[in-house]
Amino acid sequence: MFLRIILFAILLSNFFAGCDHGLAPPDKNIRTAISGLITYQNWPSPDSLKDLRLIVFQKYPPGDIIFEITSGRAHVYPALGAAGLEFYVESSKYIFDLSPGTYQYVVVAQQYGDNLYSDWRAVGQYDTTGVANDSIPTSVDIFENVILENINISVDFNNPPVQPFDI
Repeated sequence: MFLRIILFAILLSNFFAGCDHGLAPPDKNIRTAISGLITYQNWPSPDSLKDLRLIVFQKYPPGDIIFEITSGRAHVYPALGAAGLEFYVESSKYIFDLSPGTYQYVVVAQQYGDNLYSDWRAVGQYDTTGVANDSIPTSVDIFENVILENINISVDFNNPPVQPFDI
């Protein structure tokens, strides 16, 4: 009987010692992401709007856009295979899950022609300087379990930023 009580006490103490939620699933409310608002002006004709994506690059200026994406040095929102950003709206809210790190270039890119590998241009970039046609974008530092808010981008199809892409 005494042995049973000791075994029960050991099992009970192990149970309570193991209840630190170490094996619990991660909190679904914790995300590592950027979020913001993309505003649009001067939409082009429908024949020049094939796709529209938010792309985040680790380095500025980026090299070949396709290589940057396929090598994991650039990330695309919405994800490839999903429909892109909506056309002909005043604005789009977004939240983009990313790995922690520094991203030097956050840009909205437009596919304007049928060639998926070359017909892209930057139409808006994240930039906090407030200087028109500033060629240097503002980088963002993303930390684990933090949603970095107000990464807002203004897109003016008639006045795109400097084009840094080597395609």
